[in-house]
Amino acid sequence: MIQKTILITGGLGFIGSHIAVRAMKQGYHVCVADNLSRPTSLQNNNIEKIKFFTKNLFEDKYPSIRIYIEDICKKETLQQIFEEIQPSIIIHAAGQTSAIDSISNPEFDFQNNVIGLFNTLECCRQSLNRTTFIYFSTNKVYGTAPNNVSLTEGDLRYFPSNPKTMGIAENSSIDQTKHTPYGISKLTGDLYVQEYGKLYNMDTCVFRLSCIYGDRQFGFEEQGWVSHFVIQALLDKEITIYGNGKQVRDILYIDDLVDLVMTYFQKMENSESQEFLDQDANKVFNVGGGKENTISLLELIDIIEDQLGKKIKLSSQIWRPADQKYYVTDISKVSKAFSWQPQIDALKGLKNLIVWTQNHIELFS
Repeated sequence: MIQKTILITGGLGFIGSHIAVRAMKQGYHVCVADNLSRPTSLQNNNIEKIKFFTKNLFEDKYPSIRIYIEDICKKETLQQIFEEIQPSIIIHAAGQTSAIDSISNPEFDFQNNVIGLFNTLECCRQSLNRTTFIYFSTNKVYGTAPNNVSLTEGDLRYFPSNPKTMGIAENSSIDQTKHTPYGISKLTGDLYVQEYGKLYNMDTCVFRLSCIYGDRQFGFEEQGWVSHFVIQALLDKEITIYGNGKQVRDILYIDDLVDLVMTYFQKMENSESQEFLDQDANKVFNVGGGKENTISLLELIDIIEDQLGKKIKLSSQIWRPADQKYYVTDISKVSKAFSWQPQIDALKGLKNLIVWTQNHIELFS
């Protein structure tokens, strides 16, 4: 088999870097493009160490992964990379990832989540190769529509009033009036990817992700809340709870997401599987831990306290804009399409994250 070249935008970030390593180990030629931007709201004395941590890891352990420190918002630069490596698979993991930061700096959010995505799509369209394009979208495209689910309030979490509720499916309504700029910019990218797939006969796929967590995640208050809670607890710092802390999310360990991506690659090699997937022209899939891996903020606090054997300092603030009280992914469509199910349950995944963060606490202190 001819070695295929994968280009991962945002490839030094949390999700992109994990896919890069797995793809490299499975025989793909892997290139990553990343501008090493990190949220300005992330206050940390060792921010430069965090910025270069994965780059240094790749250069030390995985030197065959080719690194481009470039900004994909500069189309000419991205075109040069395409011309040089001729990728056949694109994974678009780049972008501004904080809903809260998008409110204070919507222009930065738009540039990274719309312009960067558009440039990458255009380079694929103009490429001599027929490329497979995977876009990581978000559950935030649904806005506050998930809040229309009838809920019952418990001591530590919200529950759906109907226990048979599976979660949010791909055909759920998209509330176009109650988003953050982040939700709008990601929805714009989501729709562009679908349209390019149909209009230009490109092989595109959209994964609308719920909460992904795991090792090598540098979480902060505005994004990556599971990791952020662990980091703050280990440093004996206060954790701010916005709202009542009973908000529920389904969480998915990073290894399970990477398994899904690699399964997608394998399906593309199989003509029968390709025909099956082509029946869904949009190829849009909601991806998360599903009903079996849900957790509220308060429940996460309890687990961390139990694992560390100490109390966590908490403070409270009002609800944040467009927060979803209950978002759980209906993963039935993606499970059927790829014979995929999360393998790492929430408790095991959280233990893994705690151990990794403990072993790298110097990055945060």
